[in-house]
Amino acid sequence: MDQTLATILKYAIGIIGVGFIVLLHEVGHFIAAHIFKIEVEIFSVGFGPKMIGRKFGHTEYRISWFLFGGYCRMKGADDLTRALDANSKTFVHVEHGSLFATKPINKFLTYLAGPLTNFLITILLCTILISTNHETLSSLAIVSPVDQYPTLFSNSTSPAGDAGIKLNDKILKIDNEEIEDWQQVIEILNENKKPFISLLIERDSKVYNIIVDGEANSDDSFRFGLTNVLTTKISSVNTFSPEKKAGLKKEDLILKINGVPVNNNLDLLAYFEANTKPSSIDFTILRDNKELNIEYIPSFNRDGSLKHNFALYSPTKTIEGLPFNQALDVGYNMALTLFSDTVTSLLTIIRGNKDTSEVRQVFTGPMRASLMIGNITVLGLQNSFTSGLRALCYLLAVVSISLTIANLLPLPSFDGGQMLISLVEIITRKKISPKNYWICQLIGMISVIILFSFMYFIDFKYFYKLFTS
Repeated sequence: MDQTLATILKYAIGIIGVGFIVLLHEVGHFIAAHIFKIEVEIFSVGFGPKMIGRKFGHTEYRISWFLFGGYCRMKGADDLTRALDANSKTFVHVEHGSLFATKPINKFLTYLAGPLTNFLITILLCTILISTNHETLSSLAIVSPVDQYPTLFSNSTSPAGDAGIKLNDKILKIDNEEIEDWQQVIEILNENKKPFISLLIERDSKVYNIIVDGEANSDDSFRFGLTNVLTTKISSVNTFSPEKKAGLKKEDLILKINGVPVNNNLDLLAYFEANTKPSSIDFTILRDNKELNIEYIPSFNRDGSLKHNFALYSPTKTIEGLPFNQALDVGYNMALTLFSDTVTSLLTIIRGNKDTSEVRQVFTGPMRASLMIGNITVLGLQNSFTSGLRALCYLLAVVSISLTIANLLPLPSFDGGQMLISLVEIITRKKISPKNYWICQLIGMISVIILFSFMYFIDFKYFYKLFTS
């Protein structure tokens, strides 16, 4: 039951977030319609039957029962019906404020306003990310050769270990460059193209200089066989988990598992690697300088693997946000990059350059997407409110830019299709006939049904496989 509540909470966060982005898209259409004197008959928060509503001026503002997103219905349906009934080749006797009474350029801009709003939202969300202070990983450069833990690393040879690097050595310099943290070590080693490196390390209060000859990779880089060593301090425990119920808390330091001493995160992982299905787990932990025992029955994933409902502490450092004017410029460029990357991925898939597994990674339905957003946000919130907020902002920025691109697609019933019709009218100086407009709408409706059916099928297939595996 507790796990069900946790899942519902994650869905709620995702659905509310995505729904809010969709609603703002409709607000963009609403504002543009008013600017160009196009009457909006209904502006609804949510879909489906009306829950409550009230009319102000020409617009009925309502809340519908399916509280996800919303819609903006512009005046013009009666004009289309009359023209079709009369078998007319043009829209005649259109009503004042109708979509079909305005200029094609006005219609074009009104439909453009939706995806444009989403792009502006993306810029704003990216700007918030850049302008806020945030924590980033900054763990001490305390290392171990990977051959110390062969069960954890498939390639267990270690050039660094062969050269004399030992467990718990601290890297002070790489090729005379001062080292601040392990993350800097990763960057230097990833960029290194030399076959060897010089490491200045600290061990037992003494300093040593060790030359390490790298192992060549296929991409002209070199492997040195080092990994980071962290403490076993707990940073967060999942809500409703067995560990949480047993009393495991943030800041607890794990000393033993079922009587086996663990001195670092690698010892902990190695124990779980060797004991994949323990019937119970007994942690000896240090809390407020006192040793305590916490015993619980572990939970397992659907594939039978052991589920860890806690995270270990990793030191962080604060990165100060940029002033808003600078962040706005960076946020704009970040939004452009998201737009470009999303379009590139879409074109790559359309061209068939991705295999089936990669397609499944890229495409997902609304329910799974909502769960992913909620899950990542909750994980961020367990660390700090700022981390959760930043995670949500980034994910909603991705959703918003995806809606921008999706609505620009030249499909009837999508904004892009309506913009294309308006563009043809602008160029030819002739309005589309009612019959052709109706055919386009019908094709668009079928396209939307097929698209959403495909997306929900992906969701169904994913969750069916998840629950039956």
